[in-house]
Amino acid sequence: MIRSEEDYWRKNLLKHLRDIVFITAVGTLFALQFTWHNLNWNVFFYDLLYAFMIGTTLWKGNELVGWLHEKYFPCERSHGRTLAVSIIRVTVFSILNIFLINWIWISLIQNAHFWPWLISEGGYWTFVIELMVTFIVALTFLVKEYFKAWRASVRNEEKLKREALSMQYEALKNQVNPHFLFNSLNVLTSLVETDTKKSVKFIKQLSEVYRYVLEHKDKELVSIETEMKFVESYIFLQKIRYGNSLKYSKDPGIGKLPDHCKVIPLSIQILVENAIKHNVISEEEPLTIEIALEDNDLLVIRNNLQKRTAVSDSGNIGLNNLRSRYGYLSDKGFEVLEGDGYFIVRLPVLRV
Repeated sequence: MIRSEEDYWRKNLLKHLRDIVFITAVGTLFALQFTWHNLNWNVFFYDLLYAFMIGTTLWKGNELVGWLHEKYFPCERSHGRTLAVSIIRVTVFSILNIFLINWIWISLIQNAHFWPWLISEGGYWTFVIELMVTFIVALTFLVKEYFKAWRASVRNEEKLKREALSMQYEALKNQVNPHFLFNSLNVLTSLVETDTKKSVKFIKQLSEVYRYVLEHKDKELVSIETEMKFVESYIFLQKIRYGNSLKYSKDPGIGKLPDHCKVIPLSIQILVENAIKHNVISEEEPLTIEIALEDNDLLVIRNNLQKRTAVSDSGNIGLNNLRSRYGYLSDKGFEVLEGDGYFIVRLPVLRV
């Protein structure tokens, strides 16, 4: 690990030295075009020193400012806005840098008056040429990075679409698989014989489950209210099956969230379904599922942990898909915790 860090810093140092040597050499060759008629070692040294000062501060200064900007003020997923802001940033920094370096060069190194040089002695042409060259070089790199980020974003979106389709397929498959239908029809048969009103409600909730999956499977986001209605229809069907062995509670604050608060379709239902699928549910060991709101920013789905000894391994497809999709849509991420007898998932509330 230490060796790896040493190699990393060594490679970065060599890269910076290579850049400095390159920009100094190019800048010196450019400056010599204007001083060739009276060239001597003294003139060559001054050309070299000036090229080093202006070239290094412009190149590495813009790199540093860009790094600080991306670290503290990132423009996530808005590549057009990032490009526009980067162009403004490069222009402002370059103007200030060129002005400062030329002031140091004229006033402190050559002991001359800066403003007369800039205004009446042709210094403004130096200023304009250096700014234009910097802008052209920087724009070339920025446009290259823009298209690189855009292509990566397109690839990432395609990957997320495939994951979304996979998750939608799994959810749809789970709702229409023979076990689910068999259990639902068995429950319905018993209800028809014992409680006609409840059987009608059961049929209505079962249709709501299928309708939601079919209507929202292609959407990127749905309101939390819409998702929760679906979840409660699903839980109603499960409670008919498990009775008081399955307990459910919801934070009242969830119902007060505005419509612009969104979640990924099927996300909460998949977590509830996983809790039912992977845990023992009996009168002696009831399963409790709680959905809470934390700081108005996180939906917390929590259940007591009492794992079944034999359950088919799904490979955590649902959890992994949700983690990938929430990781793309929110910087708050998707958190899974297991311990102290509980399984907890935190979903970020997406405000759009």
